[in-house]
Amino acid sequence: MTYHYAQLRRPITAQTRQTVVEDFPEISLIPDDDLRVKVVEAWSYALCCSDFQRITDIPPEGNPGAPVLRQGTQADHIRGVLRYAKAIGLEFETAYPETAIDWNILLAGAACHDVGKPYEFDPANRARWAQSPADAGSPTFRHSVFGMHVCLMTGLPEEVAHIAVGHSFEGLHMGVSAECTIVRQADHGWWHIAGALGLVTAESVGAISGNLRARIIK
Repeated sequence: MTYHYAQLRRPITAQTRQTVVEDFPEISLIPDDDLRVKVVEAWSYALCCSDFQRITDIPPEGNPGAPVLRQGTQADHIRGVLRYAKAIGLEFETAYPETAIDWNILLAGAACHDVGKPYEFDPANRARWAQSPADAGSPTFRHSVFGMHVCLMTGLPEEVAHIAVGHSFEGLHMGVSAECTIVRQADHGWWHIAGALGLVTAESVGAISGNLRARIIK
């Protein structure tokens, strides 16, 4: 058996960081300067652990193969989830002023919820997993788990790493924080609404929900 190590395939450069800022301008909404820098670093690290050069190179899919947006890139999804999570937070903060939302954790967590996707979607990784799934699994780690690793490796708070791992299926097996709950709802709701509005391919919309009926876009 050949052993593989999840590590940088190329150095992180200023150009890599700049592409993250260009592809994901909503990172600027995170209030804390240090957290913003670390979120950019997390995405830069994740990209450099793969063959993707920038976020817009990653296919517009929730999981590899399904659901799949009819057009666009992964950046369309992650940007939308951050904006959606912010809207949910503002709704409850406005309607119920007694509630407490940690906006740094919420927005940094929303920004990093899919930071593990460069690893799970990487063509070289997917090829070796498909060739010998019994060796290291298929995938070895889902993007949510690898995203937690990326967050911790780049110095982000545990609370942000918790959102990266808890936003998806893994969140069903753990107690999730208030901010993680908001991101989970934003992420899952984003895909449900995209599917209902006909933005997801017909052959992959079933991966979202069995009772979803997609509108046909003419």
